[in-house]
Amino acid sequence: MPKIKSKRYERVKHLPNVFIPEPEGKPGNDTCLPWLAEPALPGRLILELGCGKGEHSLHFATIRPDACVVGVDMKSHRLCVGGEKGLAAGLDNLFFLRTDISRDLEDYFCAGTIGEIWITFPDPYPKQRGIKHRLTSPGFLAVYARLLVPGGTVHLKTDSDLLYTYTQEGVAYWGGRILAETRDLHRSNLSGTGAGQILSAFEGKALDRGETVKYLSFTLN
Repeated sequence: MPKIKSKRYERVKHLPNVFIPEPEGKPGNDTCLPWLAEPALPGRLILELGCGKGEHSLHFATIRPDACVVGVDMKSHRLCVGGEKGLAAGLDNLFFLRTDISRDLEDYFCAGTIGEIWITFPDPYPKQRGIKHRLTSPGFLAVYARLLVPGGTVHLKTDSDLLYTYTQEGVAYWGGRILAETRDLHRSNLSGTGAGQILSAFEGKALDRGETVKYLSFTLN
């Protein structure tokens, strides 16, 4: 595995659909990022946070050729997998970005441009001291609200009961509106919405352990 990772770390640097900003420089509105260069994208931009190997991003880009899909993660070797599969599939509407979601998200996306944000199996940070790092904590919700188009949607898929309940309560406190919710996505009538049509490796392992996949969609503005 270390050798495989090492090779992916090298290959990902040369993939035209994977963007790895230099640590000392942030592009802001640099038009080298396709989703910033296209003026007609607002509302058709789909963002996946913590995309891993990009299974969900690949699916969204395939079924939504009119959309621009961007998967974000910190692990270069995982982005390499998604980037190479996207190129092999000829998906010119799929891109990946390596960055720290907790700090840099607004450096790479303009306010009021994103139609959907997908949060797929994030770390639930179960301990009290980690609450601020949950991707549905108030600080993150504030960022999402600024980035989304009016009426834009946030989707959460998780195997954590804690994070699911926390998010339900957080959205209500924020003043947002929950559009759909289930504690067992794959046995619900919501499985055909797009949320249940793709099974990531992590999701498959959770199901193998006998856990259920929870799903929420909500608006913030």
